[in-house]
Amino acid sequence: VSKIKEDERKIRKADLRLLQEQINPHFLYNTLDTIVWLIEGNDSDKAVNMVMSLSEFFRLVLSKGKEYITIQEEELHIKSYLEIQQVRYRDILEYQIQIDPELYQYQILKLTLQPLVENSLYHGIKYKRAKGSITVTGQMEGDRIRLRVADDGVGMEEKDLYKLQREIEKPCKETEKGFGLANVNERIRMNFGVEYGMKIDSVKGKGTCVEIVIPAVQYAAEKEE
Repeated sequence: VSKIKEDERKIRKADLRLLQEQINPHFLYNTLDTIVWLIEGNDSDKAVNMVMSLSEFFRLVLSKGKEYITIQEEELHIKSYLEIQQVRYRDILEYQIQIDPELYQYQILKLTLQPLVENSLYHGIKYKRAKGSITVTGQMEGDRIRLRVADDGVGMEEKDLYKLQREIEKPCKETEKGFGLANVNERIRMNFGVEYGMKIDSVKGKGTCVEIVIPAVQYAAEKEE
């Protein structure tokens, strides 16, 4: 039993590292390009704000190697991400974050919401060719926490939605598309059980909603240490 638990722990950490490696390069390069562009355009205030948001983003990605962070920290993480992206996509992106402060001291696996937000931007809003909105919400429901990332982007055809729903049920290394989403779903189920995880709904031309359900567990810093 101890050997199985240790193997599972190693797999979780390997999957988390895999997701971090996927995020860091292209996001960092694009953000640095934007900062250079702002400096060249003599918009130093925006450049400074972007550097601060970028610093906060990576501070929370690293989180001293912790696997769990508070929901408040996860909210700060996606907020810094969206602040950066709003500068890059200022003509097409609006966002709202409406997570109940009651949830702030509960634990969440690091990098749970950011891949969902990134998916909404790159696969929903960018292809809309008009201004779009991403809304992140979170509520307590009994002994569970329900988090949603919804966009009013291009949405998906029913057959494409069905295929994505099937893909996220697979181990992330076996997925053909939706790697980031499959990774999040796999880590949630591995840590909390198969009764938790991800659900996706989408309507072509109206948008997509990704929902996460996790157990309501107070964050314990001592345990994480």
